Formats: sequence, C-alpha cells, structure tokens
Amino acid sequence: MFWVAGRTIGLVPDGPNPPSAIEQQRQAAALNHLLGEIGLTSAEQTKWWNLVGYEELGGRTPTQAWLAGDEDSVRALVEQWYEASHAAAARLIGNEQYLLDLRRKLKELDDKYGSGIIRSA
Repeated sequence: MFWVAGRTIGLVPDGPNPPSAIEQQRQAAALNHLLGEIGLTSAEQTKWWNLVGYEELGGRTPTQAWLAGDEDSVRALVEQWYEASHAAAARLIGNEQYLLDLRRKLKELDDKYGSGIIRSA
C-alpha cells in the first residue's frame, strides 16, 4: 500500500523490481510537498490527485496514472508545474508595476463583488 494525500490508495505495482511501499509513500509525500509549495491546500491536493484528469496523463487522474505504474509521468507533471510556478514568482519579485496592477484588479473585484477582507497597501 502507499499514501496519496494522506491516505492509503492502492497496492505497489507489479514488475521485476517494484518499489517498496515505503519508497512509494516517500515519493507521494514529496509530490504533496511540492503541491503545497505551489499553493494547494490539503483539500486541493486531494482533489488534484483524485478528481481531475490531465492530458499529460492520457486523461487519467494522477491517482489512476500512479496506480497504473506511471509514477514518472505524475512526477513530471508536478515538477513542471512547480518549476513554472517558481519561475513566475521569480520574475515578479520586486516588480512594483505588477503589484500595483494586482492591487488595482483586487480593488475592482472587491468593488464589483464585495469583500469582507481588509486589504492594506
């Protein structure tokens, strides 16, 4: 058995040298850590693993791909997402115009839809 999003989801795949259950758990935990670094909550991680199919995984959910033994594709999907997120953040650090535009857009949304959130400049 191995863990995904904090729970046991399946058997270790068969093969000539299948990874140990502990290694499968470690890999899934590492992916969950990256998903958290991207900004997903635990609930969003569970949804990501179980409810959304991805073209990169042949339309399967990450859990379906993982259970089918396609851990490398799941890992590549998360790592690509993490790298893109990290690169975007690095480009925006210190970009005052971007921050001003973001604050303006937030104000527009607050004005249009209302918000109980107190924002500071």
